[in-house]
Amino acid sequence: MNYQSLFLALIIGGFFSFISCSKCHECKVPIEVRTPDTTYTEYQSQELCTADNKELAAKEAEGYICN
Repeated sequence: MNYQSLFLALIIGGFFSFISCSKCHECKVPIEVRTPDTTYTEYQSQELCTADNKELAAKEAEGYICN
């Protein structure tokens, strides 16, 4: 195996190891909407892709519900 092939294999292996750790979550936060006649709840959605559980916990601490 020459050096170029080895280098390419390391780059590809590193790329796949980084993307395999990340997981995407669908997060939503309830928003209360008030009109003169009624009050109702809508949900604002946001996709969060991370490998860091602290980032997910911080989003949930802000009131988001993530699954």
